Amino acid sequence: MRLSPYTSVLGSIQQEKRIEVIANNLANAATPGYRKVGARFENFMELQTYTQTAQGPVRRTGNPMDVAINGEGYFRIQTDRGERYTRAGNLTLDAQGRLVTPEGWPVLGQGGIIQLESSQIRIDASGQVYDRDNMVDTLDVVAFAPNVRLVHDQRNLLIPSDPNAFPMPAQNYTLEQGALEGANFSAVQEITSMIETLRVFEANQRVMKMHYDKDQQLINQLAKS
Repeated sequence: MRLSPYTSVLGSIQQEKRIEVIANNLANAATPGYRKVGARFENFMELQTYTQTAQGPVRRTGNPMDVAINGEGYFRIQTDRGERYTRAGNLTLDAQGRLVTPEGWPVLGQGGIIQLESSQIRIDASGQVYDRDNMVDTLDVVAFAPNVRLVHDQRNLLIPSDPNAFPMPAQNYTLEQGALEGANFSAVQEITSMIETLRVFEANQRVMKMHYDKDQQLINQLAKS
């Protein structure tokens, strides 16, 4: 049995999966707090994905509803599917005066859902949330043990891959109001990875075509004999 055609087929499939991962990263290059999904090969042909947790660049926006995490940790988010976690700090107020994500999910404080009576919000470096001059709650910034793997549940929400893993209070962080953390990867590097992956994919396709052409020649010769 010739292995080359089969390894080329498997290689094409895996490189196609890698292209999908890179394309999804590029689609989220401008998404606040987005965590890059990396891809690596294990056992020669098995593609494994993982979420990179490195800090992204922080830029000033001047918007008091924007909050960036400097250091470790994630905001706790309440969704209809349970708690989720994110680094995206582009927050807003809904019609009920709750502090929410752009999708409308409540951002949790240490006392639960954060309810405000005005839009005059102030958030200090420790996460204390003030409604005018009244401190109403503290943003509950949490972290996970180093061995806990986080995966994307929705576009910009994370969840532990182990359902038995639970967060703990984050320690080494400060919050910066009027700023946003960007995606934690370089779009230029991702484009370079995309080009390299496409070249490998095309090389596998050429090997497949070469073997196909040889098989066709052999079939034609047998048919004439």
